[in-house]
Amino acid sequence: MIKWTSIYNRLQTLLDTPSDSYFSGPRFIRVMQDFNPELSDYYEYVEERRREEKSTTRRHFFKDVLEGLEEGTRVRAVAALLDELGRVDGNEERVSEVRKQLGGGTIAPTASIPAEAWNSDRLNAYLAEIDAAIRVEEYERAVTLSYTCLEGLLGAFLRAKVTLSSYPHEIIELSRQVRDYLRTTIKNYPDEVLNLINHTGHAVDKARNRFSESHFADEAGSWLATYVRDLVNSEIRLLLHFM
Repeated sequence: MIKWTSIYNRLQTLLDTPSDSYFSGPRFIRVMQDFNPELSDYYEYVEERRREEKSTTRRHFFKDVLEGLEEGTRVRAVAALLDELGRVDGNEERVSEVRKQLGGGTIAPTASIPAEAWNSDRLNAYLAEIDAAIRVEEYERAVTLSYTCLEGLLGAFLRAKVTLSSYPHEIIELSRQVRDYLRTTIKNYPDEVLNLINHTGHAVDKARNRFSESHFADEAGSWLATYVRDLVNSEIRLLLHFM
């Protein structure tokens, strides 16, 4: 279970921080409208609250807006706020603490690589979406997102490290080529570890196909979706170190 009260308190402290971290009412509403298109503009929303004799303080209506979202959408909305807050110098540790509460503590390593390729922020955003899907029992969506996440990273890795006339698009071939590249560049890694890159590609591919064919549900679906998510997270955390 997500401890939402603790998350709200930590998040609000960040949103109250002066300078670039500070979220005014209009700024907050603009971000939230991406997750609730029916949400009124700031001044209209505040007026509606006045008519209903509800508090118009930021702390109260920020929480009310978030609590009005379905939990999966709420996770994504908080992740979007954290993305903006995380771009401000000095926020890294506090943002990381909230992300751990939001996503089960699996925060990606920081990696300095071209923005057009991949980075830890992109992994964290995917993890938040995958976790949100699992929490609302959308297990097939969670596995599909895991597949997309790993496929994107593998493709970006090859383009950043290997010059080819054409690049593969299937996750199994992408995994094989990434493994083969690493075999030639990091001699001290045992083959058994590098082979896991290929095995993970096969596992994620098969899980996605089987979900589409069999529509796993309940506890079996939850465990499989979570396992696939953790496989993808672990592999990407490793590969980010070599990009």
